[in-house]
Order: sequence, then structure tokens, then C-alpha cells
Amino acid sequence: MPRKIKDYVLIALKGVGMGAADVVPGVSGGTIAFITGIYEELINTIKSVNLNTIKLLLQFKLKDFWKAVNGNFLLALLSGIGFSFYTLAKLVKHLLETQPILIWSFFFGLIVASAIVVARKITEWKARTIIA
Repeated sequence: MPRKIKDYVLIALKGVGMGAADVVPGVSGGTIAFITGIYEELINTIKSVNLNTIKLLLQFKLKDFWKAVNGNFLLALLSGIGFSFYTLAKLVKHLLETQPILIWSFFFGLIVASAIVVARKITEWKARTIIA
């Protein structure tokens, strides 16, 4: 199903969340991708960059390359991540210098909240037997 502009805006906003998480010590952009439901598409998009797609690029088959690497998704996501890095990195640095206790408390809360959200998404625990 083709995506609409609002879908790409939402992906960019998820990218902003991922970028913000990457700026925060101890929080992962991948965790935010998982929580927001784009992790699987992100992994598949990353996996799509292979020898075949590189050949398409080198042969200047740009339209085929763009489609093969899910270019619209990547552009929207990376735009959000870049915007977030650019705007939030300076703010976080400033807050760490001026309000260290408050900002580290906030970071700790984000880490705990992320762990709780991820734990709730786990539907089944599989025990593995380790044979030494």
C-alpha cells in the first residue's frame, strides 16, 4: 500500500524520537524504533543495502536503487534523526552543564520507562539450556 505524505511526516517524527534518544546517554534510538513500531522495517531497509543495490547505484539506475533501499522511508527517518541531533544536542549539553541532577534524573526515568515498555511487548520468554 503506497504511503501518503502524512505517513512520512509520522516516520520523520519517529526519527526525531530516535535522534533524541541517541542524544540521551543510556537510551537507544533502536529502542525507540521498536517502541514506535518501525524497527522491523528499519532492519529490513538496512539489510536491503547489498551488492545488488550498490550495482544499481553504480549503473545510475537511481529510481530502481531508491525503490530497492526503501529510500522514501530512509529519507523521512534520517531527516527526523538529523533534525533532532542538530537541535537537541546543544540543549542537552547546556542542561548537563547547568542542571546536572535534573537532567540525569530525567535520563534515568527515560531508561526505566523504555525498559518497562519493551518488557511489556515481550509476549513469551524462552528459556535456553546452556551446556558447558
